[in-house]
Amino acid sequence: MSGERRADDGRADDRAMDDAVARLAGDARRRNLARAERVLVLLGPAPRGQAGRDGEAREEAALLCHSMAGSAGTFGDDELAAAALHLESVLLDGAADRVPAAVDRLRESVDALRP
Repeated sequence: MSGERRADDGRADDRAMDDAVARLAGDARRRNLARAERVLVLLGPAPRGQAGRDGEAREEAALLCHSMAGSAGTFGDDELAAAALHLESVLLDGAADRVPAAVDRLRESVDALRP
């Protein structure tokens, strides 16, 4: 009969939505972990024979941190979001002496999320 309420009162729709959000969150976490790995490479020790990381590497790292902070915050990875936001701020401020500690914080946040 049309117009009849379903017996489950929409619970099946709720479960489907919960499953979809969980898949999105898992996908976001995987992308954020990949972003973090790239940041760690960009800001890690310079290859032998290079004086240090260039401005392009720091700029790319800041952009990745910005994306990571927004995505992680949206899907509840609050510490990763905070660490990425902090590192982005340090990079944009040009505070080279604060980069190592901010990178360590990001690395710790990533390690805490790994299975």
